[in-house]
This record gives sequence, structure tokens and C-alpha cells, in this order.
Amino acid sequence: MLYTNEKPRPQDTPQKAPDFLQVSLALCLCSVLIGVIFFIIEDTFGFEVPSAGVISTALPAILTGIYFGNKTETLMSAKTRWLAILIWTSASYFYALATFQYHGLSLSDLFEEFGSFGWIFAGFTALMALLSYFVIKSGEKTGIKNKAKVREKQAKGV
Repeated sequence: MLYTNEKPRPQDTPQKAPDFLQVSLALCLCSVLIGVIFFIIEDTFGFEVPSAGVISTALPAILTGIYFGNKTETLMSAKTRWLAILIWTSASYFYALATFQYHGLSLSDLFEEFGSFGWIFAGFTALMALLSYFVIKSGEKTGIKNKAKVREKQAKGV
């Protein structure tokens, strides 16, 4: 029931599901931010972060999932998630290859040096992509639940 001085409140409508480019950009930006944080920790304290590779994969995935779950209140499609992971992984490898070139290294040098490095590299990439997929999805669910809790508190407080 509205009183004479009260205006109707606009209903919060969930936004549409994010595009895979938005998700991959968020993943890349989180990765860069986490890389900078790790660099500052290692440079300032002389402390190497253990399992930095796994952390720098899982943390951007969970943060991106929470952000988009909270923002859109829906799970993104599997296709969007996989395409975003594909672009994110490709961008990461492009950065790694550029770094190798800058330092005068190449992947062919690594393959010659380590022999079965290619199979290990492919297996690790597949494992991390699979991990990222489920971590993003878990983050989305967490973001959706948190948004629902906030709405419940707001509804009780009004």
C-alpha cells in the first residue's frame, strides 16, 4: 500500500547474463592484479609465494565468478564460461611467449631441453582449465547466494 507522499520503488531486475568477452577481460585483469600483488610481496619481503601458479589461476576465477554471480544473479552458460577460459588461457600464454622472446628463449628450446615437456604442459593446461571452470561456477553460486542474503536483510530492515 502506498501513502500519498511515498513513491513506488523500482524493482531491482537482474541484468542479462554476461558476454564471454566481459568474463575473459575480468579474468585477465584479476590475473594481472594478482601478479602485481605477488611481485610486490616477493620484492618487498623476499618471500616467494608457494603454489603461486595454482593461486593465480583459482583466485581470479573465484573473484570473477563472485562478481558476475552477484551482478547478474544468474549462472552464465557453460559456453560462456569455456570461451572465457579459452581466451584467458590464450592471453596468458601469449604473455608468456612474449616474455620468453624478450629474454631470448622459445618454446622449442624448452621442448628440446625437457623432451616430454609438451605432454606435461598440455596436461597441466587441461587440468587448470577444468579447475577454472568449476571454480568460476562455484564463485557464481556464492555471489548469487550473497546477493539473496543482502536482499533478505534489506527486506527485513524496511
